[in-house]
Amino acid sequence: MAGVAVILFFLVIYFVYEENKIGKMRFALPISLILISVLISMIGAYLFQGQSFSATAMGQRVIYYYLIYFLLHYLKIPIDFTKKTIVVFAIAYMVLYFAQFALYPTVLTQSKMFMDRGTLRIFMPGAGYLVIAYFIWLYYTFKAFKVRYVVFLLLSLGVFVLLGTRQVIASMLLLSILFIFQSKIVKSKFIIFMLIGLAIIPVYFIFQDIIYAMFEVTVSQSQSVESNIRLKAAKFFLTDFYPNNWAYFTGNGAAGSSMYEVRITNYSERYGFYRSDIGLIGEYTKFGALFVIGVIIIFYRALTAKLPEHLMFIKYNFLGLILTLVTGAGAFGSSSTNILINCMLLYLIDLYLNEKMEATNQIKIASEAGK
Repeated sequence: MAGVAVILFFLVIYFVYEENKIGKMRFALPISLILISVLISMIGAYLFQGQSFSATAMGQRVIYYYLIYFLLHYLKIPIDFTKKTIVVFAIAYMVLYFAQFALYPTVLTQSKMFMDRGTLRIFMPGAGYLVIAYFIWLYYTFKAFKVRYVVFLLLSLGVFVLLGTRQVIASMLLLSILFIFQSKIVKSKFIIFMLIGLAIIPVYFIFQDIIYAMFEVTVSQSQSVESNIRLKAAKFFLTDFYPNNWAYFTGNGAAGSSMYEVRITNYSERYGFYRSDIGLIGEYTKFGALFVIGVIIIFYRALTAKLPEHLMFIKYNFLGLILTLVTGAGAFGSSSTNILINCMLLYLIDLYLNEKMEATNQIKIASEAGK
């Protein structure tokens, strides 16, 4: 809440005193829909779940970080500085992750962690920065082959494997292949695939136990789709959980300090039903239909924006979110870190397109003056 207060403070200052015109905000509509949906869901939480407005306001506090999108346009942070900031956070995340992995059971972070699938799984905020930095490093590896980019790529892949999350590994592999196919800076795609194939061999032997454990989990879950806990959770939260039809529009609100939170906790501890395990479905049960509409608009505008190749990491990030849309932790309404990352990327799209538009207008003006 202190962070939200800082954002609001600077928004008011810039709104009152900033005289320079800010650029076009192409994602103001969907973000406004998300913020409106949050207000409506507070009514749903009060009427249908018996939770007070103040408890809901605190329970959904991460959503208020969407206001950073508007503040970024006033701050006018350059593209290169934003990219470097993302990379710095990614490196810091890797350093802390490897340190925690090496020193366990000594605890360096309060993040959830446990031994599973042959690895120590550490669910530490900041993985989103590493995903984006991975594609930045991938681009520069092919553009200007330097050892440091290759090292960062290998280290980031090591973190992805140590996480023990199949959907992350599969998504990164699929998106990396897509990058190679569509990239104009990759000249010999056949040779690249040969090198990747050779590189996979030592990676497999290094992480053999982890890969085998994940394979066993996949086989066991595929034998009985009915027993998949995520499917059960999605079915429950989309059917039995809803008190009435109105809640499908308004949402049930985010759980705060109330009996509503006790019930949600009971569902997770007794049945293993976590809304954080079913991505956008879980967020929909909280914030309702307008929230989902806002997310769909964000996806459409982000993926259809015409960006240069050095900014394509933005599209890969949102493509990755689509691949884990209903099986991930929820990238749009469950984590302040993910919301900050998404807003930074949306701001970069606006900034690039606004600068491109301004350059085009300047050329037209110069051309007309010459005539």
